[in-house]
Amino acid sequence: MMKKIVIFLLFFSYWANAQSPNFVAQVSKNKVIVGEVFQIAFTINGSGSNFIYPNLKDFVIYSGPNQSQSMSMINGNISQSTTISILIYARKEGKYTIGSAFVNSGNQKLETKPFTIEVVKASPQPTNQNTQANQSQDENQYASEISNDDVFVRCFLSKTSCYKGEQIHLSYKLYSRYQIIDFAPKELRKSFEGFWNKEDVNTGQFSGTTENINGINYYVLDTYNTYLFAQKTGKISIDPIEIICRVRRQSKRQPRNIIEQLFGTGGYEDVDVKIKCKPLKVEVIDLPNTNKPLEFSGAVGDFSYKAELDREQVKANEAVNLKITISGKGNLQLIEPLKLNLPESFESYDPKVTDNIRTTGGVSGSITYNYLIIPREKGEFILNNLGFNYFNAAKKQYTIIPSPDMKISVLEGDAQTAKIVTPIKNGIKESENDIRYIKTGNLELKTKNTIFFSSALHYLLLLLPTLLFILGIIFINKHKEANSDIIAVKQRKAAQLAKKQLIIAEKQMMSNEKDLFFTEILNALHKYIGDKFAMSIVDLSKNKITEMLLSKGIQIETANKIIETLNTCEFAKYAPSSVTGDLKQVYNDTIILISKIEEQIKK
Repeated sequence: MMKKIVIFLLFFSYWANAQSPNFVAQVSKNKVIVGEVFQIAFTINGSGSNFIYPNLKDFVIYSGPNQSQSMSMINGNISQSTTISILIYARKEGKYTIGSAFVNSGNQKLETKPFTIEVVKASPQPTNQNTQANQSQDENQYASEISNDDVFVRCFLSKTSCYKGEQIHLSYKLYSRYQIIDFAPKELRKSFEGFWNKEDVNTGQFSGTTENINGINYYVLDTYNTYLFAQKTGKISIDPIEIICRVRRQSKRQPRNIIEQLFGTGGYEDVDVKIKCKPLKVEVIDLPNTNKPLEFSGAVGDFSYKAELDREQVKANEAVNLKITISGKGNLQLIEPLKLNLPESFESYDPKVTDNIRTTGGVSGSITYNYLIIPREKGEFILNNLGFNYFNAAKKQYTIIPSPDMKISVLEGDAQTAKIVTPIKNGIKESENDIRYIKTGNLELKTKNTIFFSSALHYLLLLLPTLLFILGIIFINKHKEANSDIIAVKQRKAAQLAKKQLIIAEKQMMSNEKDLFFTEILNALHKYIGDKFAMSIVDLSKNKITEMLLSKGIQIETANKIIETLNTCEFAKYAPSSVTGDLKQVYNDTIILISKIEEQIKK
């Protein structure tokens, strides 16, 4: 062992004082058994960019890539080196050649020398079972070592006491002393019984920060934000959520070779931790009856109100539009349409409702009601009984906003519109369409012998519901049959779901979030391949992916491009500082790859 250390130190001393950049590949073992994890490391002295991995299709990546940097000074000469290491293993025996890796350093393109790995038959099954049991026991031991002070989730309520209909903010935050790799919430988007809720528009776009609590720094992940509006009074409970969180921490295993002894183990382990937040209770108070308006709109918040007519002069029996806009912050989407107190000769219809709601910093925006009203009698009218009221929770009082006086001049209708309704006839006045007058003009009378009943059309119409019912049953059965095969459904919708995932990646690309961008590209490709070819997450190794693509008739160039993109994303995910590629090119290549696979499968 001492001899190996001396030889390596002599090599390192020569490497540090070298005048030209050097790029080498090292392997911890040249002979391994099936399933045994070993390490390959690529080291460059100086700076480098556009690192390209060798083809590792015959191996499974166990961990990595992991990046480490070192700097040394020997006889006044300063040298810097960067090492990228990957832990891999083989699934079957044989001799495999790992090709060259490439990197750009200055104006030079450097490459490593290929080397051969011999994989021999694995040990007897009982030994493997014991090893796996020990590994599982170690993982459970590591998970038990993570306490509630290391990883926990907190629930935050802006208020624990509120009025019925008042807006309160609920958020869940995940705290961890270790790097957060993934988390799987159970029923995070809850029904929130007793509340109407509106999710924050940014929910699902997880933003990470750091926070110091009692002198300890935590990674903080803002997992979920929503705004609640209580629909009943009393004490309402909000059930806790349970999260399975995966964190990455430094491995506690001992160095296994000379490389790990000199550079440190450089290994990390991913540990699953199950955490649960505390339940919350909200005290909901009923709205006060003091000074409560007779026709309370149900609005709770802080609002403004505007009413306007599109014109002030119309002819009788012509339509005019009344536009009412309510703006502000509160339960806008729960406000009932206002009841119009119009003159007796005015006819109105249910309003067309449009809203412009925002959830950034709370539910706010505007909601507009467009009422179509028709005056049936000429004259001068004033619309002034269209006020709006709401409850201001901050001031704990009702606010009434009167509407302005809106004058409308109704002229005599022309001959064409007069045929619709005659305002006054024989001293009888029409009120809210309660009385209809005798129809005049062409009555479209039929001859006596024209009988509909017992005709062919009559019997056809009688049979029509039965035919429609039978066709409906056939359609439903066909639909159920088409969707009963979950795997087939996923295969049909794989490309569509992948494109939705790529929309998120495009947003990260526009904001230059490289780490999040490559993570979304990687997730999109894994999700698409898994759904399209019915592959589980466990089998999504690059070797399996290549075999599956080629077996389905996918061209080898397309399959290699898929593996190259996966390698690029994985490297960028774990070593973002070394990535200098064009994000737009990676995004476009991913879309083209998915389209090519769809076309080649159809052929």
